[in-house]
Amino acid sequence: MSEKALDGTKKTASARSFLSFNNWLWPFCLSEKFKFASKVALSLTLSFLIPMAMGWPQASTAATTVMLIASISSQRESLAKGTFRVIGTVIGAVIGLLLVGLFAQDRLLYMLAVSLTVAIIFYIRNAYTKDPTLFMLTGVMVLMMSNGGDADGAFLYGVERAFMTTFGVMVYTLVGVFVFPSKTEQNLKQLANELSTLQLKVFKRITANTANNKTNDTQLIQQLYAAQDALEKRYALLSSEYSDLSAYKNEWNLTLCYYKQLTQLLVSVAESHEGEDLDSALFIHNYSRAVSNIELLFESTQNAWQPENSKTPPTPIQEIKLNNEALDRCSHFQKGSVITFNYLLNSLQEKLSNLVLTIRCIDSVTETAHFKEPLPRKSSLFLWWDAENAKTAIKVFVGYWVAAIFWIYFNPPGGYSFVIFSTIFISLLSFLPVHPAMLLVLFTFGFLFSVPSYVFILPQLSLGIELGIFIFIYTFIAFYLFKGPVTIFFLLGLFILGIENTMTYHFGIMLTIILMYYLIVLMIVVSYYLPFSSKPEHLFYVMKERFFRHASGVLCFSQFTSPVSSVFSLNQLRYRWHAKTMSETVNKLRLWGSKINHQYFDSLSPESINAFADACNLLRNQLNTLDIAGEKLRHNRLIKTAEAAYNKVHSNQTAIALTEGLAAGKDTAVLNKLFNAYYNENQHTENKLEKFFKSVDLDRYSHTEISGFYILLHLKKNVFEAINQCKTSYEEVNWASLQQKRF
Repeated sequence: MSEKALDGTKKTASARSFLSFNNWLWPFCLSEKFKFASKVALSLTLSFLIPMAMGWPQASTAATTVMLIASISSQRESLAKGTFRVIGTVIGAVIGLLLVGLFAQDRLLYMLAVSLTVAIIFYIRNAYTKDPTLFMLTGVMVLMMSNGGDADGAFLYGVERAFMTTFGVMVYTLVGVFVFPSKTEQNLKQLANELSTLQLKVFKRITANTANNKTNDTQLIQQLYAAQDALEKRYALLSSEYSDLSAYKNEWNLTLCYYKQLTQLLVSVAESHEGEDLDSALFIHNYSRAVSNIELLFESTQNAWQPENSKTPPTPIQEIKLNNEALDRCSHFQKGSVITFNYLLNSLQEKLSNLVLTIRCIDSVTETAHFKEPLPRKSSLFLWWDAENAKTAIKVFVGYWVAAIFWIYFNPPGGYSFVIFSTIFISLLSFLPVHPAMLLVLFTFGFLFSVPSYVFILPQLSLGIELGIFIFIYTFIAFYLFKGPVTIFFLLGLFILGIENTMTYHFGIMLTIILMYYLIVLMIVVSYYLPFSSKPEHLFYVMKERFFRHASGVLCFSQFTSPVSSVFSLNQLRYRWHAKTMSETVNKLRLWGSKINHQYFDSLSPESINAFADACNLLRNQLNTLDIAGEKLRHNRLIKTAEAAYNKVHSNQTAIALTEGLAAGKDTAVLNKLFNAYYNENQHTENKLEKFFKSVDLDRYSHTEISGFYILLHLKKNVFEAINQCKTSYEEVNWASLQQKRF
């Protein structure tokens, strides 16, 4: 065949491939975005059409419920979540009706009771770490139970709204469960394999003989922490909602525990470079074979998720032993580094082997996991002491009364509905990283879609199926193009159409409804700045101060600076509060740092902001790793001997002073002075330890105790390097420019 003919054949095949159904429509239909948009569109369509077909009033209430749930909840649904949402709706309806009954004759007392109640409910909603729609629906129902202060028919009005809200919850739940059901285990397995791949990369970096680039090592550690966090969060979200996970909950808990232990082991030595000049093969017998076996075990953890590999016999492991003759010629620090590294290799073998067997027990009828591992304590379902949650509650209370006063004195379109929706949207959009101007643009965009539909499309529809197709397409476009609560403002264009069984077309009425929603957007703009600013640069600055303040608290009340005491002691409670708040603050710091508009700040670069946020994230992770190690090393005899001999050689006083200086925004000269003191304290500690090792008889202690001592030293060094990185990146940010005033 000639070259021209061959080229022509290739072009024809390429054109056919380009136009292929499989290359275009089929992947589009299989995308998660398409599935989610389809499920929401179907739910909202049914929530409109079924009540209209049955002659039930307030069909738009059920559709509004679907819109709110889909905009703020996860894309995965379950019958358990739907049941809890129904319970939340009923509780909100009961509370709302009780308030109507108690204060039906006094409008101001009723409004005061409602404003306080919904502020508390929305505070709990933000503090709840699971499905937020549970408490959101409770607050929404409390607001919706009153018909603008009209006591006549208030009970029936509230019951009808509660019924339609419950109906919307049920429709959305059933569609979410039975249409495009989520493959929860498959998603978790994918995240687990991604984590295992990163763990293997870190292990290869550790065992490489050549010195690695420090920046690349830090980035790899951050990726490892992110993958570990993603797996844990996804499992925590799904484990309580899906029966296919709860049936093997013990095996899944063990699996997550082993993955976390592997990450901690790798991080404990990954950033320590004290052993770079040592050839591990001289001190560890059969070093190359041991490393190869561990790499095979890492690969086995990924293969174990495949059903066809479930009967493959596990890889046999042997204890990795030290060359004591060569080890005797090393200094104390070199000996400790080698012992620690050998302990790491043996621990990795054991944990990886147990992990492979545990994974094979998942979904197995005959096999069960028999390993006994201390599982980490469960985190609380509520984050009570978050400042933004409290600020949101205050915003809800103030926003309710501002809207109510405007309603009382100016009687805007919609009447009391203006107060209801203003309060709801203020609570949902509080501290959301979206500027109100974007919400105004989205609503205007939806308005431009709805007006032509109102004039040219709706009057031509005569069949229910035609109306259903129109609602489906409108909703699908909204949830396919946008995500999160901002979707609401595009979809509001659908609700200003006033769709009912008997349509009355009046352009003046439509413009009145549009005006009401524009006034609601204006209320949201006001709440963006008052009573608390939601500007990204302001929040980033606040989060910086808060992070270092709580990091200082973590260092102050950690295992090695305060006496070992009861789990329920005041110091323990303060430590957990500092640690939890510090972890949450880092997430907010990274979020708001990415949303800063650098066009307003000429002397501020995105790279410096991102570098500072990454450094804070690394410090958070290193402190958490040190805390977990502290639980295991609390009874280490060698550590206790060193502390008794040298008056707590692991004291964090200079580290605390440096983090407090960063929190207070001290200038560079002061920070350098504090850092030099911190550095000198670490050097002094190393000198103390050198004397300590010359005086102590290490033969009295096991290799595990010696390894634990050196692992602690490595972790303390990692914290030191992380604080140094925070200080360096802190000095690269022009903090004064972030405090300039702008609208």
